Amino acid sequence: MDAVEAKPGLWKRSLGPDAHVTHASTRDRFRQALADMNKRASELAGEISRDLPEFTQHDISHLDALWELADLIAGPDAVLNPAEGFVLGASILTHDLAMSRSSHLLAGGGIRARVEWPDALAAELRRHLGRAPYPAELAAPAEEIATRAEKFLLRDLHASIAEILPTSSWTTQDNATAYLIADAEIRSAYGRLIGAVAASHHWDYDRVVDSLGSPVGVPGFAPVNWTVDTLLLASLLRTADAAHLDSSRAPDLLAAVRDLPEESKNHWLFQSRLQRPYLKNDRLVFTASQGFGREEMNAWWLAYDALRVVDDELRNADSVLVENGRPRLAARGVSNVDSPKSFRDVSPCRDWEPVGAEIAVNDVAGLVERLGGRELYGSDWTVALREIVVNSCDAVKAREALAEYRGRRFYGSLSVWLEQDDGGIWLVCSDNGIGMSPSVMGHQLLDFGCSSWLAPAVTRDNPGLVASRFNPTGRFGIGFFSVFMMGDQVQVISRSQKGAPADTWILEFGHGVSVRPCLRRAAPSEELDDPGTTVKVLLNDTLISSELELVVRISSDSMSLAVPASLARILEYILPAPEIDVYFGSNGPSSIERLMSKDDWLTIDGAVLLNRVMGHHILANSGLDREGVEEWVAHHAARMQLVRDADGRPIGRAALIDSVLSRELDRWGQNSSTVTAGPARTRTAIHGTAGLFVGIPERAARDSARPIADRESIAAWIGPQVDQLVSPSGAVDEQWVEDIAGAIIELGGSTGALEFWKTKEGWLTQSELIDWISRRDCIYVVHPVYAHARVGTRDISVELIDDAVYFETGRRRALTGHVTDWPLPESKFYSGGIPGAFGAAIREAWSLPDTVDLESCWVRDDTRKVGSYQGEDIQGDVAEFKRSEFL
Repeated sequence: MDAVEAKPGLWKRSLGPDAHVTHASTRDRFRQALADMNKRASELAGEISRDLPEFTQHDISHLDALWELADLIAGPDAVLNPAEGFVLGASILTHDLAMSRSSHLLAGGGIRARVEWPDALAAELRRHLGRAPYPAELAAPAEEIATRAEKFLLRDLHASIAEILPTSSWTTQDNATAYLIADAEIRSAYGRLIGAVAASHHWDYDRVVDSLGSPVGVPGFAPVNWTVDTLLLASLLRTADAAHLDSSRAPDLLAAVRDLPEESKNHWLFQSRLQRPYLKNDRLVFTASQGFGREEMNAWWLAYDALRVVDDELRNADSVLVENGRPRLAARGVSNVDSPKSFRDVSPCRDWEPVGAEIAVNDVAGLVERLGGRELYGSDWTVALREIVVNSCDAVKAREALAEYRGRRFYGSLSVWLEQDDGGIWLVCSDNGIGMSPSVMGHQLLDFGCSSWLAPAVTRDNPGLVASRFNPTGRFGIGFFSVFMMGDQVQVISRSQKGAPADTWILEFGHGVSVRPCLRRAAPSEELDDPGTTVKVLLNDTLISSELELVVRISSDSMSLAVPASLARILEYILPAPEIDVYFGSNGPSSIERLMSKDDWLTIDGAVLLNRVMGHHILANSGLDREGVEEWVAHHAARMQLVRDADGRPIGRAALIDSVLSRELDRWGQNSSTVTAGPARTRTAIHGTAGLFVGIPERAARDSARPIADRESIAAWIGPQVDQLVSPSGAVDEQWVEDIAGAIIELGGSTGALEFWKTKEGWLTQSELIDWISRRDCIYVVHPVYAHARVGTRDISVELIDDAVYFETGRRRALTGHVTDWPLPESKFYSGGIPGAFGAAIREAWSLPDTVDLESCWVRDDTRKVGSYQGEDIQGDVAEFKRSEFL
């Protein structure tokens, strides 16, 4: 008996001699065609284990098992005609064949010749490198990474490749042309249909019904009543494929000889324990009498989750068939998967209890409203505007990167304007980026926490995006929801690159996230002429001043103040390092004009950049002396220099501060520098600097960022900056020199000629301090409180004793905000701020090895004379360092 004859009842009933005796020749023709195909498919299926050894069995044993499961699921009374039996059998043979390199060759090219290959490879390289790969890395990847990309594509594309396999051919060794379906007439009549049914096991049911909902007629050589019910066949294939989870799929012998990765072992284990299902009360019953021990708990849960998927598949298939007037399947669900306790009855848990402690979010709208708004971002609504414009920047950058990858050029832009209607004032943000398909708008955009820029749904619409140099600023998938901080009525209008104007779609929110949004096709008057996305939000009344300006809040630890500001000034403040051209308008789209140009922060006047970083609206309402601020800005603007990375690319533009005005700015919660998250500002600043540094976001709120500058690039920038600083000569503020010295040391730079160590001999540089220490056998570090005498409201420096040195013993981190381990200093000299630099000076002056412990001296305070003021001795606490104690 051949393999085809051995198939179970559903196949035999389709070829039964009693039912089709008058068309025996045609019946036998179908039988022979399937037998020939079975042999060829067996050979191809055997290749799958070579390319995907970690996967459970996908050879001919899996394909044969699907016949038995389809027979069980359909029930003993189900009958297919010979044409349906052939199409189902051929679809079963085809559906998984593309999970091997060989099948891709058969389909017209190797896996690495696929249009999806660059993106798959780039995705693996991004995971490995933590950044977008360079072209050279894409051209010559490590084979291990390329193999992982191949495996992903074999799995991801196998259903779509299955669609073309039934009509694909190859050249035999004697130069003949061969096909999986040898019979040319049957192949011509049913090849594409078989491919569609085979591919449909990875479609959603809406697509299955749309594509395969109507029965298909017969070719001229078959009886007219042998129509093919493709909806029924697709349902049988996908349910049988989902349900094949028993031990025949994961033989213990193969598990023992294959080098299975950890993530695959639980799949093999649970399938090796499950026994073949049986039908009871229209439910499939799976059992695992051997059970699972405590160390096998993860495999048990995996089995439970997998069978719940089978249950969903059977229930969905039954619903679809009933709704479309088809007979119901005998199996309509899976038994004992309603709860972990119920599943334990058929799959015992040895020495442990299955507690169904699943993470559940019952109030999704409430979670989005809280974590997508004030709970995450605070009360500053301009953060929401920042998130929306950054998303637009990402969309434009994506289109620009994709064009460059394809050998073309594209320059995008962002336009933001206000427009008024009877309902109020709308804020509109419009870009000409890659746009979104209705699927992305209705799913990925609304999937809270899903960063959609490099999600499969987006990259499928934009092949080459992952392989391009695109590097999105948005990474957390929650920024869009901040829009509701500005208002409850929101429209998202988008047209993807592939679409025409008629393919513009609109997602509308009428009451925030508490009510489901409406997704609809745009009316002709609403269509976008170019690809891109427009976000419109009806602003809350509280955001509009009586003069129709926007209201923003200035906050610090000591005060909070609401002030008016123009849209232009707000945009400059929240987007100080634009990566695309930005336009704005205060009275509708007809009023827009250029506000900022792409990367203009590199070349614009330094004073313009500092005002952008510090905020025109903040400085105007801060109460600071305007003339003094302007002088401060002009002075530091003249000293600003570019910070470059090892390849010479600019990654910052700033100056070291040589004025104490920064302390006044702190009172107003304002920094003179910012570290950006892509183009947008954050609350992170670099202490002691004025300007801008490019960074990457540290947290989902994007309120803090880590500069991309490393220690070497910062040190190279600091050198010329220090040379321009004026050392103190008594008239210069001591606190400033201590602050700036500490900042330089924390940043990993050399303090050069800067004098910040106070001794009886005067102010010393670092090198002068080392010489001063080398001439002494004992030195005293004076606590700051004893280095000054209070006279009225002034602190006057005392005259220190000969062996005493005074400096600020505290430490201020290089960055404000939540980032504390940048720029990761490597040497002892640059660790611990000024105290660390002092310790390095002692080691060098007294030639002490690094193993010598200086820490104990800091905690061993002694009280002694530290200096004098107007002839009177000053007693105070000191830290004593004796050379003899370290030798």
